[in-house]
Amino acid sequence: MSIIRSAIKSSLCLRPFDPAISRSSLPFLQEWRKCLSTATEQPPSSPLPPPPSPGGSPIDGLNRPSGSGEGRLYGKFSGFSKHTLKTDVMNVLEGCNVTPEDLRFSYMRTGNLNPAAVYVQFPSRSSYDNAMRAIAKKGRLYRLERATHSQWDPIVPYDGKVVALHGIPPNAIIDDIDRFLSGCLYHPGSIQFLTIQALGYPKRVALVRFTSQTQAMNAYITKNRNFLLNQRIALQVLQ
Repeated sequence: MSIIRSAIKSSLCLRPFDPAISRSSLPFLQEWRKCLSTATEQPPSSPLPPPPSPGGSPIDGLNRPSGSGEGRLYGKFSGFSKHTLKTDVMNVLEGCNVTPEDLRFSYMRTGNLNPAAVYVQFPSRSSYDNAMRAIAKKGRLYRLERATHSQWDPIVPYDGKVVALHGIPPNAIIDDIDRFLSGCLYHPGSIQFLTIQALGYPKRVALVRFTSQTQAMNAYITKNRNFLLNQRIALQVLQ
């Protein structure tokens, strides 16, 4: 019996590969692999919620596309001087479908209220891409990077109608500002005093809102470097 068992075992070990047997076992292997793959497969995710209305809250600066087109994108534009105007930025972003209302200047609360950045609201992704190409043609002087709606929303839009008066004496009051701006058209109740840090010491600044951009620029031309309480005042038009 032991000799017979040995012969049977030997014949099984030396049995050649049979393609027919392999083909017959293929469906079984496929089913087995399918079972393994579905064991770790996650259930299908629920459909995305419907896009919000145009006034809805954006996500990461980008509204979900509505049925009429793409949503807005926001960018942070830098690489300009203290006296840069909205028109200067518009010239750089020419052809990007950006209006002056789509630009907001963010000012540093130190030094001379220099603009830290200009935040831009783009009407579409293609407009943002066009801006990137336009800036690339201008060289490395300017820079544009993605921003969010949470960065754009809290910035106060001065729109070229607010003028900052630098070098206000510590004892100056609103009446002194009124006399200094005599002949200019501005909102008297809009005068605000700020204290900012400049070179390690506090500096007093007054912000005044004028009736129009033209009147603000007129005040800059006629009153810049004039004296208030024997102290020379420098004017800056805020964009």
